[in-house]
Amino acid sequence: MYTNLVVVALLYIAGQCAYIEGDVAHESVYVAGEEATFKMSGAWDVQEDRQNVRLILGYLVPKSWKAGETTKVTYVSNIDEGEMTMSLIPSDVLPKNGNGLTWPAALRAEFGFGPNVLDDMEWLVYQSDKVYSAINGEDLKFTATFKTVTGLQNMRVRLGFFLNHDDDGLGGSDHYTTYFTDCIEIIEGKGAVIDFCELQLYSVQPLTATPDDIITFSFQGDIEANELQGESAIYFNATAFTDKGNVYAIAASGEKNKMMKESTFGNSWSITFWPAGYFNVPDDEEITQIEYFFQNEDGSKKVMRVLEDASEVPFLYSFGCL
Repeated sequence: MYTNLVVVALLYIAGQCAYIEGDVAHESVYVAGEEATFKMSGAWDVQEDRQNVRLILGYLVPKSWKAGETTKVTYVSNIDEGEMTMSLIPSDVLPKNGNGLTWPAALRAEFGFGPNVLDDMEWLVYQSDKVYSAINGEDLKFTATFKTVTGLQNMRVRLGFFLNHDDDGLGGSDHYTTYFTDCIEIIEGKGAVIDFCELQLYSVQPLTATPDDIITFSFQGDIEANELQGESAIYFNATAFTDKGNVYAIAASGEKNKMMKESTFGNSWSITFWPAGYFNVPDDEEITQIEYFFQNEDGSKKVMRVLEDASEVPFLYSFGCL
């Protein structure tokens, strides 16, 4: 399935402003693991002579997409012949005004992960392979095309886009701009839906991991009304499933699965552990997934995942390379 997102933009690289004009048009649903195409139309309004200038384009995507491995960025313009190419900016090429940071790190410091609520995203930044000598009044109009493959996880996320030029290098907000899409959904993928768009009662960091990683599970009880509001202690009820078909459960309430309150105020709790050690899984087995929910001490109150038919099932965390 090929998808399209069009950004209608005007970028003034040597003048007084940079801005995105118009709405970002995009589909609300994309299929996991398939190629998506994004098109960005823009213009350089050159108001003074510039030498050795490159176009800089970037976008914000979930890390699990591994978009740096699949993305191709090209553009056509009114002064070039044929399709022009862009490349990921080398790590030793720094923005002029990025305080010594790389381009991705500088964008991260400046814009974070945009309006998304989960911190598992990355900025990819590209520069034009062609170097331009811009003459006052010689405007450049272009359409850039991003082609990338979406990740394999089900999710809801907002993508971010960035425009600049390397003669400015994040020097002033009148020379660069960002745009964040509405929430889009990735479907027909693996695992439960990871929601970057809205805070949920549960969260896991990192979002993708192997059984050898240290993982933090959190209960964010202030997000919405729930059964565990007002409880003085929250417990993590979890079951691990292995590649050999065995099941290891931590169901009874005790110190091992008692969650830590993150602040004196509020109702947020977390627990951090190494999965194999936590579940006492033998060395010759590997955990493939964890089912879990949150409960009070005697198990009379629980918070689980609610399905469309109003039934409740445990939350699910899957391991493996996506």
